[in-house]
Amino acid sequence: MPAKHKGNQHPVPRLREPVKMRSGLVPMSSVGTLRTPIPMSAIRPDDVVIFVMGKTGSGMSNLINKLTGMQPEDGAGQLFSCTKTVCAYKCYHNGQRFIFVDTPGFNNGQLSQCAVFTAIATWLKETYRKSIELTGVIYTHNLREDGMGAVDEQSFQLLCRLCGNEAADRVRLVTTMWDDVDESEAVEVEETLKRTHWQSFVQAGARPRRFDNTSESAWNIVESLGITTKTLLLQKELVDMGKALEDTTAGKRLGQGKSVTLCGRVKRLFGG
Repeated sequence: MPAKHKGNQHPVPRLREPVKMRSGLVPMSSVGTLRTPIPMSAIRPDDVVIFVMGKTGSGMSNLINKLTGMQPEDGAGQLFSCTKTVCAYKCYHNGQRFIFVDTPGFNNGQLSQCAVFTAIATWLKETYRKSIELTGVIYTHNLREDGMGAVDEQSFQLLCRLCGNEAADRVRLVTTMWDDVDESEAVEVEETLKRTHWQSFVQAGARPRRFDNTSESAWNIVESLGITTKTLLLQKELVDMGKALEDTTAGKRLGQGKSVTLCGRVKRLFGG
């Protein structure tokens, strides 16, 4: 598993000057389709399923909107999480049906880390029981963030332990907000992440990618995953090995946080 790097702060890229909307252009929110999730029962084993995770404000839902053409959620772009549950959205691309799974952000101010992790684990466990495997996991990181704080570090460590090194090649570490920051400074931030916090997981097979807030950029990230599927470590531990969530590699990591304890809800859902 990746080694922790404490105290490594990277510079925050300067924001670009806001671009005025040219006359005649219509905001994306007015032309996109409504955000309509599909039930878990509607997901098929032949779907390409992409799981999207990250910290609140890192652009998870926006990335999915660019892929599916959906409208932004009410309150999108604020410092709180609009996504409160795990939701799956479908779309078709080049004749293939894709399922993009939006998750509550870590540190969203409305759900505890424990509640977010439990929701993610529940979804992964139940879909794996239905013989649905993921093609990939996209983890988003906001370039405007000031270094890797405690929440960033914990959410990234949970990602690593949730996926495991064997499935690391199914992970894309996606930096966001490239269209909002000075590119040269953003490149410095990206390089710092790759040689410190992300280094071990990248060496295991995870690939850094950039999202510049366009549909083309989003699909380039997805297409880099191909159609190979793999079982995540957490799914193996919960289903194949029958472990309680708090006994899994990721669950143990969550329990290490001084301000975070595995709540009773975990035991009620997963036993123990």
